[in-house]
Amino acid sequence: MTGGTSGDVGPVLTIDLPADPARLAATRERLRGWLHARGVSEWDVDTVLIATGEACANAIEHGYRFAREGITTLRAELRGDRLEIEVRDRGGWRAADGDDTGDRGRGRLIMARVMDEATIVGTPEGTASAWSSVSPAT
Repeated sequence: MTGGTSGDVGPVLTIDLPADPARLAATRERLRGWLHARGVSEWDVDTVLIATGEACANAIEHGYRFAREGITTLRAELRGDRLEIEVRDRGGWRAADGDDTGDRGRGRLIMARVMDEATIVGTPEGTASAWSSVSPAT
């Protein structure tokens, strides 16, 4: 990521996303524009959009079971060279049951692999997915 010094706190982007898969593309484009406006490289933008898309899709599908009244909140903040993203829903938590044998259930793995740090915390009150990425100094 590019930005100021590591202690700088930059602007925050917050998006409330209804649990409607049709809204994902517009949300990704809004995040893309925000990242570009902050000078984030195209490589990092694409990586962040992959992780964010997975987290938002999981919240819509698993947290809310596609109930459009559910709201997922996406929050992004650039702190110097560290980008911090959180996706939070207030839906139901479904623990992994180990029976997912198809071509599903890879969202967590994708988020963990493309970002420097990733955490997912599920409770009966909802799920928070958070990750961050730091670009090497150039």
